[in-house]
Amino acid sequence: MAITLPAEAGDWIDELGRRLNDSEAFAAAAEGWGVEFDGDFVFEIQPDDSYDGEPITLYLALRDGECLDTDRLADPTDVAHGFALRGGYTEWKRLIRGETDVVEAVMTGTLDVEGSRMQAMRYQDALLELGATATDIDTDFEH
Repeated sequence: MAITLPAEAGDWIDELGRRLNDSEAFAAAAEGWGVEFDGDFVFEIQPDDSYDGEPITLYLALRDGECLDTDRLADPTDVAHGFALRGGYTEWKRLIRGETDVVEAVMTGTLDVEGSRMQAMRYQDALLELGATATDIDTDFEH
């Protein structure tokens, strides 16, 4: 059964967390992620030409290959986090559909990243696994 964004964004991020915890590939690639640095992520899906609603802010607490917590936030500053990924609704659709990957989206500037790019590049395989796991979620889009 598909999860619809943005209406079911809380369910979607919860499902992503479950799938990351079930993924041996993510666990291996993300070994050490968030150890001795804040590896938590905020994803901010912003309004654009195809979506004129409120920003959608999602949270993933990631540490050493595990997802410890997920949440839909009212405000991105509601939680401490080491990384944020922001971009328009259309670009997030492309990412979740597997039409682009997170590294490509950041390098081309279609998604903006906050946090240590050196840490992120060190764990590029973990970020790619995170993106691949997101594409496996049966997702419908309202817009």
